[in-house]
Amino acid sequence: MMIVPSFEVVMRWLSQGQFPHYLCDQCHGIHVVDLQSLEGVLESRLFVENDGIMFTTELEIRPTALLPLVADLGRLNMNYPALKVFVDVVDDNLPRLMICDSLATAAGLTDEQLHLFMRTTIEATQQLYGECEQMGFLNPPEEAMPPGSAMH
Repeated sequence: MMIVPSFEVVMRWLSQGQFPHYLCDQCHGIHVVDLQSLEGVLESRLFVENDGIMFTTELEIRPTALLPLVADLGRLNMNYPALKVFVDVVDDNLPRLMICDSLATAAGLTDEQLHLFMRTTIEATQQLYGECEQMGFLNPPEEAMPPGSAMH
């Protein structure tokens, strides 16, 4: 049966579909454990809005990788057509690669459709994460850096 899912319904469907998730007291998003647990992932959240669901994941980018990453954004967006990929640069923080997907729910949704959306978005995001890791775009954790090496 197709319904316009509420926040509570989405939470129940995520549990039924065995998508590990949790709520934090800092935001109104549903954190997705499968992506949130990857090194370099700052946030991976699902937002339930009135007319749709938005899935966002933020990766911390090495400052020196910003220029090559921006040059590669067109290709990344073409290789992952379901995802919207862009860079967010704020003065106080390291640059972030924003990965987003959305699902319109105004006409209704089933639990199977949500599960398919979650599986495909998680898989595409994991593939994009792996590509960014291989290209050296991600900011490595400080303890993984060799002693005496400086980050520029």
